[in-house]
Amino acid sequence: MMITPDDLQTIISEIERSGLQQIKISAEIRTFELKANPALLSNLSGNCGAFIVRSILHELNINEHHVFKWRLENKFRQYQVLDYYIPGCMPQTFGFSKLLNQSNGVEQIKSLFAQGFFLKETLGDASISRNNWDKTAKFDLISKLPNVSSGEYESYMLQKKLHVKCEFRVHTCCKDIIPGLIYITQGEMPADRRAGVEKFVNEILQKLPDVILKGTFIAWDIALANDNQYYIIEANFTGFHPEYRAGFQTTGYVDDHHFGPVIAAWLNNYFNEKFGISIGAVENSLLEDHQFYRTFLFYRSVFNAGVMEITRENTKDNPVSAVIYLGEDTNESIMRLINHFLLVDYAEMYYVLVKDEYLLKVRELFSGGHQITVWAESELFSKDQYELVKQLNDDKRKRICCSHSVSRIKSKAHLII
Repeated sequence: MMITPDDLQTIISEIERSGLQQIKISAEIRTFELKANPALLSNLSGNCGAFIVRSILHELNINEHHVFKWRLENKFRQYQVLDYYIPGCMPQTFGFSKLLNQSNGVEQIKSLFAQGFFLKETLGDASISRNNWDKTAKFDLISKLPNVSSGEYESYMLQKKLHVKCEFRVHTCCKDIIPGLIYITQGEMPADRRAGVEKFVNEILQKLPDVILKGTFIAWDIALANDNQYYIIEANFTGFHPEYRAGFQTTGYVDDHHFGPVIAAWLNNYFNEKFGISIGAVENSLLEDHQFYRTFLFYRSVFNAGVMEITRENTKDNPVSAVIYLGEDTNESIMRLINHFLLVDYAEMYYVLVKDEYLLKVRELFSGGHQITVWAESELFSKDQYELVKQLNDDKRKRICCSHSVSRIKSKAHLII
């Protein structure tokens, strides 16, 4: 069945008649222990980070099959629905089989290729990282596949190719852009940093119906084109995908081998702030089998309840500063966190505090980073004061160093790590 305008209207009617998800929100802040639940570990198309996201959504009673009633993981169906609600938000797109089945279909498709369209699969993932998103060169082979021009859902589509300045990955939940989780995936950060893409995504979130967004965690791929317009490339919906890599899927960033535990802990903190639910402990069997969970717990301890509030204060007129106590150059977990903050352009300035003997090494590590100032502990105190500071235990020493740094920088919005 090819999707005609009448069929699309039927889908829209189904969406708009559907009930909202009922999210279980506690009256009080609640934590739970992450356990090796067989039901949540089965049909999991992902690793430790995906399991963390799935477990939190399960605790919130969010239906992981909800948005897939309308097969929104299919990129052509996704295009139809998104373009219906926000015309022009995506590059112009045509269903491949609908064109191919016409009497002059091959000629029409080749004409579109000449106009800058390309052939793209409607199901798939990580195509940018694998550099295999453009299937135009395989047109002759694909056009002869037995099932390509039949069935309810398009397997391929033709989409106008953009000339892209940069591309973002933006994470949202419900109608929130999750602060601190906006990444540049291609190109360079534009002059307005995140302001333009945040405005664009916020407009998308306001125009889409609540029945799609409520309880839905989405990773958006957004392009800034040479015409200085923003476009949705695709939306990656979290939940149980029914066909391609069937099972629970979410943003692959939570399973990243380097930053995955940071991102998972950041999301845990977000869900705590948004819904009052978070992971407070991890079952021993999981800790013993996977370093990921041990690292996750470390970052969970670093992100306190006020982190999201501070993050939301980050504006052009009131930029966030980050005061980070590194202590020693061997503190790999904190170094990784600093690098992640730099990756997402979290703060305007970073003040990294180290013990005196590590000053030169750490300054060398961050040489060339105009946003980073490295201070030795002794720079924050008089000589007599510092002799007393050196006698304190590690926790008190860290707290007094951070406190003196905050007094020095005089930033209204600041994060202390």
